[in-house]
Amino acid sequence: MNTAHENGIGGLFAKDIPRKSWPSILWLAFNLILGLVGGIALAWGPLAAPWPIVALLGLIGGLLGGIVGWWSNRTARRRRVLLGHGVILLGVAMAVLIPSYRVGMIAMPGETWEGNFRRLWRAMDYAYPYFEQKGVDWEDVYRRYAPQVAEVESDHAYWRLVTRVLAELNDGHTGLISPSIRSGRRYFAICRDVGGAIVLDRVGQIARDAGLERGDVVLAVEDVSIEEAMARVSPVLQAGSTPWQRRANATYHLLSTTEDALAVTVSGVTGERTVILVWRDDPPAPVVEDVALWQPLITGERLPSGLGLIHIPTFGAGTGHDLVAEFDAALDGLMDAPGLILDLRENSGGTTLISDRVAGRFFRRPFIYGREYFCLRLPQRGWRPWFDYRVLPRGSTYDGPVVLLTDVYTFSTAENFGVAMVDSGRATTVGRQTAGSSGNPVSFRLPGGARARFSTGDFRRNDGGLGMGQPIEGIGITPDMFVIWTVDDLREGCDPDVAAAEGLLMGR
Repeated sequence: MNTAHENGIGGLFAKDIPRKSWPSILWLAFNLILGLVGGIALAWGPLAAPWPIVALLGLIGGLLGGIVGWWSNRTARRRRVLLGHGVILLGVAMAVLIPSYRVGMIAMPGETWEGNFRRLWRAMDYAYPYFEQKGVDWEDVYRRYAPQVAEVESDHAYWRLVTRVLAELNDGHTGLISPSIRSGRRYFAICRDVGGAIVLDRVGQIARDAGLERGDVVLAVEDVSIEEAMARVSPVLQAGSTPWQRRANATYHLLSTTEDALAVTVSGVTGERTVILVWRDDPPAPVVEDVALWQPLITGERLPSGLGLIHIPTFGAGTGHDLVAEFDAALDGLMDAPGLILDLRENSGGTTLISDRVAGRFFRRPFIYGREYFCLRLPQRGWRPWFDYRVLPRGSTYDGPVVLLTDVYTFSTAENFGVAMVDSGRATTVGRQTAGSSGNPVSFRLPGGARARFSTGDFRRNDGGLGMGQPIEGIGITPDMFVIWTVDDLREGCDPDVAAAEGLLMGR
C-alpha cells in the first residue's frame, strides 16, 4: 500500500518509485522527454547533423529515456535511475561544451602559447564566415605565424602577435579586446577626415595649451607628410571592414603615441605652424569626456523648424543606462513633430535587443529585416545555423517621416537598425557611408587573462526570400543623400547633415 507521500508528486523523488500510480506515469514521461531533448541537442549541436539525423537521434534518445523510465519503475532503485539519467544528460552536456570549447569560450588551464594559438586558429577555421570575402588564405596565416608563436617569451608578446594575426582579416569585429589596443597610448587630439583634409576635431588639454584648435588642418606629423603619416599608423590600429573605416581608424589614432612627445604641423586661421606636444605626468583633461551616469545618453530636442532631433550615440547594454526608456522619453516629447531626425553618427553599435525595441516605435506590423548565417552552431544561439532579425511594434507608433544621419563611425548594431528602418521604407538616410561591419563576435580566452574576439555571423539584408541577400560586411549602408563637410563647417560649429535632413523633410 502506497503512502500519501508516494501518491503525490513527492513520489517522484522517493527512494522507491511506485510502479502503478500517476507519479509513475509522470516519471516515465519525464524520461521520454529528457531522452528526446538529449538526442536532439547532441545531433543539432556538436554533430551539426542534417534534419533526418537530428530526428533519428531524437527518437533514439527518447527511446533510451523511455527504457530508463521503465527500468526505474521496474527496479525502483535510485542509483540505477541516476545512472540512466547520467547517460542522457551527458549528451546535453556535450552539446554545450564541445562547440563552446571549439570557439575558445572555455579556457584550458596551463595551456601553452603554441597550444592556444592552434586552438584559436582552429576555432576561427570552424566558425569565421568571411575568409572568402576577405581573400585570406587561413592556412598560409598559420604557416607564417606558428614559428613566431614558438619564439615568444611572455604573455604580452603573445598578445601582440595575436593582434597582428587578427588584423590581417581587416574585420572591425575581430581583434584583441582585453587589454585594449589603446592601452599605453597617449592621445593628444582626435582628428577626422573632412572632405579629404585631416582636421582636429576633439582637442585635449596639452594640445590646447600648445595653441591647437578645433578646425586646424594637420599637414605633417613627425616631419612626414600627412598621407605618409597615415600610412605609418599600425595595421592593428587601422584594422576595419572597409577602406573608409580603415582610413577613419587611422585618422582617429593619428595624434596618439607611445612616446613622450609628438611633433605636429598644422594650418589654422592664424597660419601654418609646427608644435611639439609633450606628455605631462599630471593627468591632462581627457580628449573624450565621460557622460555622468545621471545624464541621459539618448536625448531629444525640437529644432526651430518644428522638426524633432534625437541623438542616439549607442545601443550598448553595458552603459548603466536604460536606453529604451531614454529613447521613449525623447520620442514621447516629439510625437507631434511633422518629421523626425535620428542621429546615428558615431554610434558604434551594441545589441539588437535594444535597437530592435527602439525601432519598434516606428512600425505597426512586424518586419523581418535580415538573416544571420553561422558556420558553427553554438549553444547560446540555440544551435541554429541561422536566425532572422525582426522588429516588433511597441508602444505608440510614430508615423511621420524619418531621416537617419549616418557616417563612417555608424557601426555594427547601428547598421542593423539602419537596415531595419531603410529596407522597410520607414526612413531615408543622410550623411556618409556607414562602416560596413557586422559579425556577431564571440570571445576567445588567451593565456594570462587576455581576450580576443572574432566574427561568427554573416548578416544579410532581407531581399524578399530570393537568396542570401546583400551583406553589411564590406559594404555598409549607402546614404540616400551624401553630405560633404568643409573645414569651415567644423570651425564655425555648423552641422550640414542636420541642415540637409531638415531640407529633405521640409521639402517633403
